[in-house]
Amino acid sequence: MEIKVVEPKDWEEVKNIYQLGIDSGVATFETAPPEAYEKWLEKIDPKNTFVAIENEIILGWASLSKVSSRYVYKGVGEISIYIHPNVKRKGVGTKLYTHLEESAKSSGYWTIQAQLFTTNDPSKALFDNLGFREVGVRKKIGKLDGEWVDNYLLEKSIDTG
Repeated sequence: MEIKVVEPKDWEEVKNIYQLGIDSGVATFETAPPEAYEKWLEKIDPKNTFVAIENEIILGWASLSKVSSRYVYKGVGEISIYIHPNVKRKGVGTKLYTHLEESAKSSGYWTIQAQLFTTNDPSKALFDNLGFREVGVRKKIGKLDGEWVDNYLLEKSIDTG
């Protein structure tokens, strides 16, 4: 398995995996991925967005996005990880995360945070295994299909200095 920086040619497969996550009902409040790669890039840090590839097939992707435009939070990023359902629980998420964390450190990030639905047990287990700590549960943080959803707020300090 190869981990590499996302490129425009990857967008259709990345978008498909994103849509599969949306369709699961436990991954995001988004109802559709952005139509265009360029629109997606507006939300993420492209230098810290990676795809996992095996046999020329994208298995999943991970990205960081800034949590705030305020200078004091410049080193805090929010992670998203999406894995194709056919390859879940095969270590793809862990490999993507490990690569992303090393890249984030060298890019000046000091904290990575994750927000996930409290009903997303597989993602919670992944982040627990990666050393994230639970900051808390954000009650009724948003609605999906007219229903309130609670989110875990998780974080991991990656600053070793």
